[in-house]
Amino acid sequence: MTINAAVKSWKLNSTSTRALFVGAQLLAFVSFILALEFLRQTTGGTLFVFSTIAPVLAFLAAAAVAGVATYRFLRRHSLFVIESVEAGRVIFQQGEEGDCAYFIQSGEVNVIRQADGAQRVFATLSKGQYFGEMALISDAPRNATVRAVTPTRLAVLGKQNFLTLLKLMPHTQEDIMKTVSSRAMEISEK
Repeated sequence: MTINAAVKSWKLNSTSTRALFVGAQLLAFVSFILALEFLRQTTGGTLFVFSTIAPVLAFLAAAAVAGVATYRFLRRHSLFVIESVEAGRVIFQQGEEGDCAYFIQSGEVNVIRQADGAQRVFATLSKGQYFGEMALISDAPRNATVRAVTPTRLAVLGKQNFLTLLKLMPHTQEDIMKTVSSRAMEISEK
């Protein structure tokens, strides 16, 4: 499985947020049961239990829902997803559809190109460099395979966030376009 597939599945499958929602629903249900018991049989004991426990349960349920909503909002609006990749793992394959750009926070990756039936290391990138931006700009498939040489920490920038970044920060667009142009020239020369 490539990193792209892992990031997509991680974004779509959030078991912990579902568990918090189920927990909040159970707390609300217990509060409801306490309220029904209070209405059915009002005594000093049920009044005490309902007036002390039910608000706490309702508060916990509301806090769980607010926490999940905040988490989902921040995940949806965060610019980067941070991924750790072990040495030797393929980040993406040549020919795959491009939907992310990668910024290296630590570690080293090899850019490998398949040409004339042989694989060749085209470049080695390290901290502070990025890759994968060409497919985002041109909607072309990946033109190389990228493999981690050492344990690597990557900031993954999705396509929509990438395009928004380019619109909002023109100096970033210029830098990226310079890199794209120089890499396109290197490809055409080889």
